[in-house]
Amino acid sequence: MSLGHISKFIVDRETQLGYILVKDEKEYFLHRNETNFKVLNSGDTVNAFIYVDKKGREAATLNLPSITLDNIGMGVVKEVKKEMGAFIDIGISKDILLSKDDLPLSYRTWPQVNDKVFCLMKIRANKLVLKLASKNDFLKVETSTVYNEGDMIDGYCYRVTDEGVNFVTEAFKVIFVYKAYLRKQYRIGEVANIKIIHKNETDYNGSLIVEKKEQIQDDRKLILEYLQSHNGVMMITENSSPELINHHFHMSKSSFKHAIGGLLKDGLIEKLEDKIILL
Repeated sequence: MSLGHISKFIVDRETQLGYILVKDEKEYFLHRNETNFKVLNSGDTVNAFIYVDKKGREAATLNLPSITLDNIGMGVVKEVKKEMGAFIDIGISKDILLSKDDLPLSYRTWPQVNDKVFCLMKIRANKLVLKLASKNDFLKVETSTVYNEGDMIDGYCYRVTDEGVNFVTEAFKVIFVYKAYLRKQYRIGEVANIKIIHKNETDYNGSLIVEKKEQIQDDRKLILEYLQSHNGVMMITENSSPELINHHFHMSKSSFKHAIGGLLKDGLIEKLEDKIILL
């Protein structure tokens, strides 16, 4: 079966709309728009990918995809439909579905348009579909890339858990960021610039906590944005529980108190007994 694979084909003949390719006595149509601007002749050998076109037919393209049945890869989110899933650009003319059944239950953690996701390809009901890749899949990819402690590396979220967030780099290296080293909630496919803090046998641990001066400014900004979106009043104060503060602002109680103190000093807020008011 050639569907979902990149294989060698023989150009059998030219037609009005394109070419007929042959492999193992089976014919595949190659539309002229899928030739990557190449002029072909009978008897030529070409590398082509077989997919299912918009009419439900197996067809060929010379535009080779980033993901096949033989290898995991990265695709770009082109469209998201809550009732279906996400449609992923893998480098061919037809976007491939990443079904909602293969995405998290929580819609807020779904990827957004232009996010990058790492996937496997499957055949389902004679159609090509995608499935999110896992850590075990990434570990099977051979790569010589090595990161050192202190390196700043872009990683793409591929899994969110109660303990933290798993990221993968373009070199298929896995980085786990424990929840204490996160500053926000992440969605699948979202990119983050991660500091490597420890190298394990098969993966890495990282941190998304920025320098203290920058962090204080970020904390103040989060509190001000919350006040502005709640008519200038919030019932969360320095006396609130650490759990409540972390739930709304993803910061520790001490960081919250430090940011509140700075906003008070700058005259941006007023602190009452049971509330804080934006001035």
